[in-house]
Amino acid sequence: MIEADPALVALLNASPEDGHGERKLVWLVARRRDTGAEVTRGLWNGEDDITFSIRSGFTGLNEDRTYYGASIKDVGEIVSGIDLNVPSVDVTLPIMNDVTEQLLREYNARLASVEIHTLYLAPNTGMPVGTLLDFVGEVDKAPIKTPEAGGEGSIVIKVVSDIMSMLTRINGRKSSHEDQAKYGDGDQINKYASTVARWPIPWGQKRT
Repeated sequence: MIEADPALVALLNASPEDGHGERKLVWLVARRRDTGAEVTRGLWNGEDDITFSIRSGFTGLNEDRTYYGASIKDVGEIVSGIDLNVPSVDVTLPIMNDVTEQLLREYNARLASVEIHTLYLAPNTGMPVGTLLDFVGEVDKAPIKTPEAGGEGSIVIKVVSDIMSMLTRINGRKSSHEDQAKYGDGDQINKYASTVARWPIPWGQKRT
C-alpha cells in the first residue's frame, strides 16, 4: 500500500484539470574506492541544490536528504510487470558535472543501492508538494561516454530492480561439491565439474 500526503493526493486528483510539475530525484548509496566506506549522493533535475524530507524505500523511515541540482539529464521510462524479467531504468547524467564525476571516478558506484522518487510541484507556484517512490534497485552498469572534440558526453547508469535481481540470481553454493556433500556421506557429485571437460578419454575405453 502506498501512503501519500493528503496535499499530494489532492494535487494528483486535480491534475487532469489543473496539471502539475514533476522532477526526478535519484538517491545512491555507493562506496569510496580508497577506503570502502559507504557514501550517499542525491541527484535531481532541478536547478539548485535542495534538501527534502524523503521516505526511504529501503527502511520506510523519513530522512533529510540533499539533492544536487542539474545533475540529471534524463530518467528513462519505469515499466512495471508481473513476470520474472528483471526491469531496468537508464539514468543519464551530465559528464561535465563535479558531482557526477566524483560519483563515478572517486566513488565505486557498481552495485550501489538506488532509489528513484518523483517530486510533484504545484502548477501555479512550482513549489514542492510531495514525493512518491518509483523504483528501488542497484546499479548494474555505469559507462562513461567520452565525447569527441566539440561533442557532449554523458554517463548512462543502468539500474536494475533489487528484488527481481535477487530472485533470478544463481547461487553457486547450491551446485558446489562441498554443498552437495552435505546431503550424504561419500557423495562425489560436482567434485570434478570444473575439470571433467578437459579429461582425455581414449576411444573405446571407459573412465573408472
